[in-house]
Amino acid sequence: MMKQCVAAAFFLFVLAGCTTNSAANDIYLIPQNYEGNVYAFYNVKGAPEIQKEGDYQVYTINEEGYFATSTPDMDYRLVTDKYYYVDENGERTRINEDCVRGMGAGSFENGPESVNQIKIKYTGIEVTKNRCGQEFKDSGNGMAQDDVEPVLAKVVARYYGVDLIE
Repeated sequence: MMKQCVAAAFFLFVLAGCTTNSAANDIYLIPQNYEGNVYAFYNVKGAPEIQKEGDYQVYTINEEGYFATSTPDMDYRLVTDKYYYVDENGERTRINEDCVRGMGAGSFENGPESVNQIKIKYTGIEVTKNRCGQEFKDSGNGMAQDDVEPVLAKVVARYYGVDLIE
C-alpha cells in the first residue's frame, strides 16, 4: 500500500509539473504610434491588479509610457511576450518583435525602516518604428537611470503623494 501511495504522489507531482506554465506570458497594449521606453511598475500601493487574457497577463500602457500594478512582482521565467499597438477604438495591431527590445529590470526602495515604506520593482522595454531589426535589438545597453527616474517619480507622486524630485 505504501508503494502505491508513493507512486500516486509522484504521479500527481509530475502531472502538476507538466501543467505549470514555465513562461512569462505578457501582453503589452501600447498606445498607437507610441515610440520610446515602456515601463511596468510592480508592488505599487493602490494600483490595480494585473488583468488576464487566458494564460497571458495584460499590461495596458498609458500615454506616458507606463503601467503600474499592485501585483507584488514580475514573472521571472521564459519571456513569451506579445506587443500590440492599440488605437482609440481598442483595435490591436501586432508590433513586429524586431521593433521591441528588453531593457532589464530594477527596483526602488524609500524608507526601509518606515511604516510608509515604498518598495517598487520595475521592468522596461523600448519600442521603435524606424530602427527595427537585429541591430536595434542588439544595441540595447540596459535601463538608464536618467530615463526611468522621471517616470518612477510620476508613479510615486501619483500613488504615494511623495515628491522624489526636489
